[in-house]
Order: sequence, then C-alpha cells, then structure tokens
Amino acid sequence: MRGMAEYVMLGRRQAIIFVLLCGFFPFVYFLSAAVVALVTLRKGRNEGLLILLWSMLPAGTLLALGDVSLMFLVTGSFALAMALKKTMSWPLVILLATAIGLLAQWSLVFQTSYQAQMTAVVNESLQAQIDQGGQTAYTADQFVNLLFTFYGTYHAMLIILCLMIGRWWQAALYNPGGFRQEFHSLRFGPKAMVVLLGLILAGLLDITPLDNWMPLFCVPPLLGGLAVAHYTVAKKNLGSHWLVLTYLTVLMMAPAVILLGMTDSLMDLRRRLDQRDPPA
Repeated sequence: MRGMAEYVMLGRRQAIIFVLLCGFFPFVYFLSAAVVALVTLRKGRNEGLLILLWSMLPAGTLLALGDVSLMFLVTGSFALAMALKKTMSWPLVILLATAIGLLAQWSLVFQTSYQAQMTAVVNESLQAQIDQGGQTAYTADQFVNLLFTFYGTYHAMLIILCLMIGRWWQAALYNPGGFRQEFHSLRFGPKAMVVLLGLILAGLLDITPLDNWMPLFCVPPLLGGLAVAHYTVAKKNLGSHWLVLTYLTVLMMAPAVILLGMTDSLMDLRRRLDQRDPPA
C-alpha cells in the first residue's frame, strides 16, 4: 500500500494514471478516491481538484451504466479531505460524511431503475432458493428495502475509509505515526452525541424517515468506539488479537461498540484511563 502512495506522489501524471486505472475496476475503485484524498491533503485544493476531474472519467462512465458509487466516493473524499486539511477535526469530518450518506440515501428516490434491477436480482435468488425446497422470511421487496436501509451508511463508511487510507498514506510518507495518533484521539463532543442519540432513539420508535436512517446515525459513535478500543490496546500494550476481537464484536454485536463510543463522548474514557495509568 505504501508503494502505491509513493508512486502517486511522484507527480501529477502518475496520480492521473492511478485514478484512471483503479476507477474502471469495481473491486479497487475506492483506491481512486483515496488518491484524490491523498493529493488534496498533501498538495492542496487546486491539485486535488485536478485529480478529481480526471477521476470523473471512470466515475461518469459508471454513472452512465447506473452505478453512482464512485461518483459519491471521489467527490465525497475530495470534500472531506478539504475539510480535514482546513479544520484538522476528525469528528467534524465524520459528521460531514454522515451528511453525505444522507444525500446518498435520498438519491435512491431518483434511482428507480437501479431499485428495479436489485429487486429483480433478489427475486430471482429467492425463487431459486424456493425451487430447491428452501424457505424465505422476506419477500423480494422487503429484502431490497432492508438492503437499501444501509445504502447511505455504506457510502458514508466507504468515503470515510477512503479518506483514512489517504491520510494514512500521507502519514506513512511524511509523518510516521501521525494518523495513528489522530485516530486514537478521535472523540465526539457531548452535544453532537446527544443529538445523534436522540435521532437513533427516534429511529427505534419507528418515526419515519428516521427509522430508515438509523444505521447512518450510528456511524459516528461506532467509529468513536473503535478509536477507544485502538487507544486502549495501545495504552495497555495488549496484543493485536484484542483488535481482532473488537472487529468481530462490530460484526456480531455492533451496539456494544456504538455504546462504547457514546459513553466515551459523555465521560471521556481515555482521560480516565490516563489518570488511572499515568505514563512512567
């Protein structure tokens, strides 16, 4: 991964080649957005905007084919990189990513053909399962609606991931350990977390449309919880298997990590940990 960053930072031509090559391949096109973020963070708005415009070639092609994901990724990564460069505030940037996720969720209103295509694919899969003697708990429409509940969340998380890759690349090349320190100190203010908690509770009470947006509102406290876990493992010199356990917890019991992030926002758990175990 570091080798990719070194290649991109050799010059403008190399960055353009990279975003074009990655942009046309669905399984790695997120790296195109990460490069947009890296160039913007390191070289500023004008150079980042130029690379963003070149990345629009594959993004526009995929958009014409009905896939808007890369367009959200490259434009979102550029916007968040500009915000991070100006404010140096990861909490603010993650909240902005949540807003972009809301825009992505709202864009489904205009993607009727995409929704119809997804419904057809799911219906075909469910019918094949029924033909083999299986049973389904959901209809195709219900299953697709459930998937689309996470549409904005997926894009918000992926945009944040692209920005983090870009920031990690920048730190690896020019400020070793810098990204690690930034992530370990990620913490949301109590006011922002109280607002998010209220929105999440409203979603749990099935208040429309907040019930469909509830997974998106969980993104900031989830990342805050992961930051606490990473900091604790580093502070206590625990093995990396504890981080593996943390991410398995995210997959199986995400609310536990979300609750950890909320608790840290209100009680500043890392400060308490530092007071209990001061540095030698």
